[in-house]
Amino acid sequence: MKTLIDAIKYWLSRLLSRDLVRNVLDGIERAAPYLDTAYELVQTAARLAPNRTVAELASVADALGVPAVWRSDDKGAAIRELVLAALRWRFPQVPDRVLNRAIELAYGALRP
Repeated sequence: MKTLIDAIKYWLSRLLSRDLVRNVLDGIERAAPYLDTAYELVQTAARLAPNRTVAELASVADALGVPAVWRSDDKGAAIRELVLAALRWRFPQVPDRVLNRAIELAYGALRP
């Protein structure tokens, strides 16, 4: 993981200011311990809900072990809410912003 972060740091340093690079990398490093789990959950959700129907969302919730409850009318956001709920259950002490960052990075890895 260190080599990947060093490569990202080098690439970002060529594009952005030093302070911004430091802040972006800090965010990535905070999310790094949860990336494997987030990737697994995002991958499961993508596989189970290719069309994002309500029935598929319910199957995602069942597979992730969370209640089939979401607030958003946007089905993509609903999937995110379900994945976040599963991550919260696994890592209750971690702030939502860190878990959300892990979800974003995992989704980016799944769909570059």
